[in-house]
Amino acid sequence: MTDTTDDQLDRIDTEAAEWVIRRGGGELTLEEQQSFEIWRSVSPLHEAAFCRASSLWSDLDVGGRKKKTRQRQTATHAAAAGIFVLVLGIGVSWLEPARWFADYTTSTGEIRTVQLNDGSLAELDTHAALTLRYTANERRVIVVGGQAYFTVAPVSGTEHRPFVVDAAGGTATALGTQFMVARDGSDVDTTVTEHTVRVAREDRDGILRSVVVSEGQSVHFGRSGLSDPHAVSTTTLTAWRTGQLVFDNEPLSNVIARLNRYRHGRIVLAKRSLASRRVSGVFACEDIEGALTTISQELHVKTISAGMLVTIIY
Repeated sequence: MTDTTDDQLDRIDTEAAEWVIRRGGGELTLEEQQSFEIWRSVSPLHEAAFCRASSLWSDLDVGGRKKKTRQRQTATHAAAAGIFVLVLGIGVSWLEPARWFADYTTSTGEIRTVQLNDGSLAELDTHAALTLRYTANERRVIVVGGQAYFTVAPVSGTEHRPFVVDAAGGTATALGTQFMVARDGSDVDTTVTEHTVRVAREDRDGILRSVVVSEGQSVHFGRSGLSDPHAVSTTTLTAWRTGQLVFDNEPLSNVIARLNRYRHGRIVLAKRSLASRRVSGVFACEDIEGALTTISQELHVKTISAGMLVTIIY
């Protein structure tokens, strides 16, 4: 048996989801039922795809009300919802327990600025969480999740404590005044917009490595360790502070991940082949639906929503 390509798997998933919707939209004709049985028996991949689509499509039944197709010709559109949930998998929970104990949080779509005890400012992007650990020796802020932009009250006069941002086992110590820390699980990016910041993290061998990140640079650390600083567009990365999302030739998969942080429900790509499509543009954080419409038109793709739970791009 030859290997099955991603495109072939996409096609099988599409066909499986379409059969699920067609069967749910009304009784099939004898000819349609025969066609379905033939399709289902072609390969174990067909049978497996149909079982997954059937199970996951039923999950879109909210409060016991099943989604019904209004017209037979909309079956292909609605089928994308099944694939959408397949790609979604087990789902993403925004309710991490660590957030429950954070000192400052933002909800989905919210952007806010808070003044810390020492006079420093922290601007929190959507769904961010910070915990303060100020002591007599240091001003430590823990980024539980999301991203935050810091304008640091400098060491001067009676303030002698260093300002340290802790995220996923690494630290960013302010040597200047303004920088951003973005955390997504174990992946952390530190971007400096003014002066310098020292970023430190232990590598896999337990050896502490540190780099100094200069203005206009960013550094990343995660499972692969600490990267070297590299030049970035700080204006693009921090555009959310003014309510904008800026993408410059970004993969669609990355764009969707960003858009999802600003809206309830989920946007998911129906096909793997769409993930690498490139997107450029400036969008408003408060108008994600408008951004989605523009992107769909520019890429010549289609979308369909299943209630408030999911929106599928296919």
